Amino acid sequence: MDNGSHLSMQLAACQFRLEDIQHVNSNESIFQHDHSLYGMLLFKEAEGSIVIDGRSYSLQRQKIFIVSPGTYVKLFIQNEQADYYYIRFYALRPAGRGHFVLAELKCPDELFASHFQFLIDMVQKMETKHRGDNSWDAMKANIMFQEMIITLFKDTIQEEKSDLQQAIRLTLDYMEQYYPLNITREKLAEMTGLSADYFSRAFKKQVKKSPMKVLTEIRINQAKQLLVQSGESFRSIAQSVGFSDEFYFSRKFKAETGCSPMNYVKKIKYSGKIASLNHQTTGHLIALDIEPYAAIINNAYPITTRLRNTIAVGHFNPDLERLMTAKPDLIVASGSRQVEKSPKERIFNQIAPTITLHFSKDWRVHFQTIAKIVGKEKEANDWLERYDWKADTIRKQIKSKIGDETFLIVGIGEGKMCVYGLRNMGSVLYGDLGLAAPKGVSGIAHYKEILLEDLLEFEADRILLTSYRHDGTAHMDQAIRNEVCALYANKQWHALKAVRNKKVYFMYDSQHLYTSYNPLSHDLFLDKMHQLLMADAAAERSVLSKK
Repeated sequence: MDNGSHLSMQLAACQFRLEDIQHVNSNESIFQHDHSLYGMLLFKEAEGSIVIDGRSYSLQRQKIFIVSPGTYVKLFIQNEQADYYYIRFYALRPAGRGHFVLAELKCPDELFASHFQFLIDMVQKMETKHRGDNSWDAMKANIMFQEMIITLFKDTIQEEKSDLQQAIRLTLDYMEQYYPLNITREKLAEMTGLSADYFSRAFKKQVKKSPMKVLTEIRINQAKQLLVQSGESFRSIAQSVGFSDEFYFSRKFKAETGCSPMNYVKKIKYSGKIASLNHQTTGHLIALDIEPYAAIINNAYPITTRLRNTIAVGHFNPDLERLMTAKPDLIVASGSRQVEKSPKERIFNQIAPTITLHFSKDWRVHFQTIAKIVGKEKEANDWLERYDWKADTIRKQIKSKIGDETFLIVGIGEGKMCVYGLRNMGSVLYGDLGLAAPKGVSGIAHYKEILLEDLLEFEADRILLTSYRHDGTAHMDQAIRNEVCALYANKQWHALKAVRNKKVYFMYDSQHLYTSYNPLSHDLFLDKMHQLLMADAAAERSVLSKK
């Protein structure tokens, strides 16, 4: 039974009787507690401190304290005026045969009120009725006091539960962040201000596992990621996640997973049960000739014919229930570089070891990272060699025909427009193919939203029109077509050099097939650029020959 339940039972068994209410407006610290009764202090305005049996608390507005019979109380008022109520009352418990004795309430010194002003209003009404000559008013005052006791202690018990939950959440966060350190049950309990035994019981009640069990699971999950990603020795991994030696680590690892660390690495490499949580990582896997075991699947990245056997675990965001049901051996996602894991990453990591490809890294680094995990490093290197050879061949073919003409990548969305920069399609166009970027593009890392009139500033010789924030729906297909039609009906669009010279290339009907930052998309984009530019060159030759 927790403290809140025990206190609730105590209060339910008691009878409360209001004895007196004093309203104090004073700057004096003199306070005399009636040692034969319980006392309640409600501070409307105050600054200083209060000491209750040697325990010191800060004193400020809207603070409430309970003092038991025989308790030593000392006030230290620092501001000019303290405004508070001192309520004396009996708390009685049944002693048999119709007799009652003073109860010993095990309640905290400080109480919490969610609606302090409501309590003050109630106290003021109680005081008026209690001081009246009418005996019925005195009875009403006592009833109001009992209602106030119920309200006040319900708030306090709820706050204690909330505080306990927050304290346990704090220890969970601490273990997630500092798992390599020497963490003990006593250390965690000390953080919460609870005894070790009570903390363990409360933790297990809330989390359904002991603190040390949770810590072991966190360490094992971190070890899983290092085993498949780092290539470090078992000894180094054991020490880096908080185990004293590799032998103890191996025993714990096998107890948690059912296999040794070495067999676990083999299992990940050859099981093929990899879940991809975005199109970027899906493209990496398919380039390695691996169909994901599970993945996010939608028409924004139109490669569904390559995912015939893949389990769909969401359309745009991961469905945690589907992901847990799929039971992958490894999850691959992408995200920003953070010292602490996001809450979502923590959940993923409880389902399976989760590798997060940081957005800031180059796509080739992402590709080789995944290849190493799944034991396909040679295949990745061979793929990159073929890609570089293809890019070099296409570059030589189109460079002679295009020269130093500049290319601008414009994304069209529903009511929005952007210029893509040096990443994604830009890494292929300006990097691998070596085509010239218009002025201003070098300062755009990923993309920049613009207005139509801003396009004039780039003075691009050629424009690629592609999708921007396409969600894969038919609605968005139509919305983008409407936006393109609106462009061609606008004089500002026709004022652009590339439009006047009919050097605009359309790719927006492929959703984000070419804009995703992965080897599959880049390889397809190379082919598309080769097709478009060679066809353009052939058309120009045909026109010239007719002249």
